[in-house]
Amino acid sequence: MKRLLTLSFATVLILLSATPLLYAQNSSATQKNARYQKDCDAGDPKSCGRLAIAYQFGLGVTQDDDKATALYRKEGDIYRGRCDGGDAAGCTGLGINYQIGLGVQKDEEHAVALYRQGCNGGDAHGCTLLGAMFADGHGIARDKAQAVVLYRKGCDSGDGNGCTRLGMMFEDGDGVTKDKAEAIELYRKGCANDDSEGCSGFKKLTRK
Repeated sequence: MKRLLTLSFATVLILLSATPLLYAQNSSATQKNARYQKDCDAGDPKSCGRLAIAYQFGLGVTQDDDKATALYRKEGDIYRGRCDGGDAAGCTGLGINYQIGLGVQKDEEHAVALYRQGCNGGDAHGCTLLGAMFADGHGIARDKAQAVVLYRKGCDSGDGNGCTRLGMMFEDGDGVTKDKAEAIELYRKGCANDDSEGCSGFKKLTRK
């Protein structure tokens, strides 16, 4: 479990798409963790993942690597069962675990395959995460053109982060022709679909 602790807190939150764990700073932490435990026991993988983060970092509970590992494994097992049953979002969720190495051996190539399965099955977030693998060259050869296609697909299917990531490419001229107006529109779409980075990007470009 020591390798998990080398991950930054922000990285875990972003990749797991977890609810921000600021609750750890207030008296509701115990109640929230109890709810996550109940929902995890009922088969909700995200609750298992959020509770794992709590145990990994000692948020409202005593820090316990073994419990965190067991919860990450349970999260992965639930996602695996859903993916095997044809649930595209389950494939994407399992891909995240393989990309980071949460409860399973880290395997970026397998993560790519799972994101592809999720995307092809209609999960917008799977398309976005697959695009990020192409953009960064993780688990597959770097291909910015393919990243653009996948970010666009994720964005058009309602994943705000796909819009935001594509907006960043247009803002920087990274793999596409630099286009401020297009970046602004993509950030706007990202923000409208609950991506906070999209909101920040939109504000930054529209106040210039």
